[in-house]
Amino acid sequence: MSHQFSSGCFTRGRAAWHGLGTVIDGTVTPREAFGLADADWQAIGRPAYDVNMQPIIGCQQIVRSDTGAHLSMQSDSYQIVQNEQLIRIAEAISDQATIDAVTVLAGGRRVTFTAEINGTTAEPIPGDAIRQYLVGVTSHDGTVAFQAMFSPVRVVCQNTLSAALGIAERGASNQRVKVRHTRNANDLIRHIPQLIDIQRQQFLGGLPELTAMASQPCSIEQFRNYVAAVFADQLTGTINAVRGDNRTARPKALADLPQWQQLQSKFHGRAIGSDIPGFLGTFWGAYQSITEYLTHDAGRTKDPSEAARLRLESLYWGPAAATLNKAHALALAATRA
Repeated sequence: MSHQFSSGCFTRGRAAWHGLGTVIDGTVTPREAFGLADADWQAIGRPAYDVNMQPIIGCQQIVRSDTGAHLSMQSDSYQIVQNEQLIRIAEAISDQATIDAVTVLAGGRRVTFTAEINGTTAEPIPGDAIRQYLVGVTSHDGTVAFQAMFSPVRVVCQNTLSAALGIAERGASNQRVKVRHTRNANDLIRHIPQLIDIQRQQFLGGLPELTAMASQPCSIEQFRNYVAAVFADQLTGTINAVRGDNRTARPKALADLPQWQQLQSKFHGRAIGSDIPGFLGTFWGAYQSITEYLTHDAGRTKDPSEAARLRLESLYWGPAAATLNKAHALALAATRA
C-alpha cells in the first residue's frame, strides 16, 4: 500500500486517516508511545554474504533485532542511528511538546515520531485546526538522514512523511536540524530546545496570512485562473485535437491538465476537511485542494508503492516542491489584490 504503514501509535484519540495502528485516549510518555507503536527495537549490523554464502567485503546487512527482518545493505562505514535516539529527542522536549504519533514505515526502514508543540494551535477557519509539530525521523536503509524538523504536517504514513520532508527541504535553515549516519547523532539533541521558542513565534507570526486566505472569496472562475497560473508551465505550447495530426493543433486549455478534474472535484467539496464551514469558495480551499493533490494523488501508477516513491522524490527535491511554493505565493497574492 502507498502509505507503507507497518505499525504505530496515535494519542489523544486522534486516529490516522488510514485507520491503522493503536489509538489511545489521553497521552503517554515518548518511551511508552514507542513501545505501543512496536518501534522500540534496535537495528543491528550483521555480516553480508553473496548467493554462494561468501562474505561480501566492505558491506553489512541491517536487520531488526526483534524479528530479524532485513532492512537494507550498507557499507561498513555506515553508522546505525537507533530508534532510541528518536526517543531521547522526544523525551528532551517533553516539557515543550506532546507526543502525538509514532510510526514504523516500510517494515522498519523508516521510523518517525510527531510531537505537537505546546501553544501552537490555531484555526484559520473555525474547526480547521492548524498545528505546529516537531517531527523526528530516521531510516535504516539510508534513504533519509536522521533529523528533526518543524512542520505543520502530522506524520502518520509515507505520504505525510514525504510532505513534511518536502516542506523542510524548501524552508529556512532554522526549520530543520539533521545529522548524517556517519556522525554522532547525539549532537542533534542539543540543538532542539533552543529552536522551539523561535519556531513557536514564527508560527504564530504567520497566522494572519493563513487567516487572510480563508477570508478571501474564490469563485470557480478565480479558481480556474489560480490553477492555470500554478500549472502554467504545463499549459504552454499546443496540443493536437486529433492525436498525431498536427493540422488539428490548438493551444492547451485547462481541461487538458490531467489533474484538473481532481483539483476541481476537491475545490467543490471532495477534499479532506472541505465540509468545514469556510473552506468552500475561499482561497484557503483553493490552496488546500492543490496541496492535497500533490501530497496524496500526484504520480499515480499501477504500483502504489512506486507512486509513493515518486511523490516522495518530487516533494523532497523535485517539481512538486516548486509547485507548492508557487501555489502558496499566488494564494497570498490574491488576498492582497
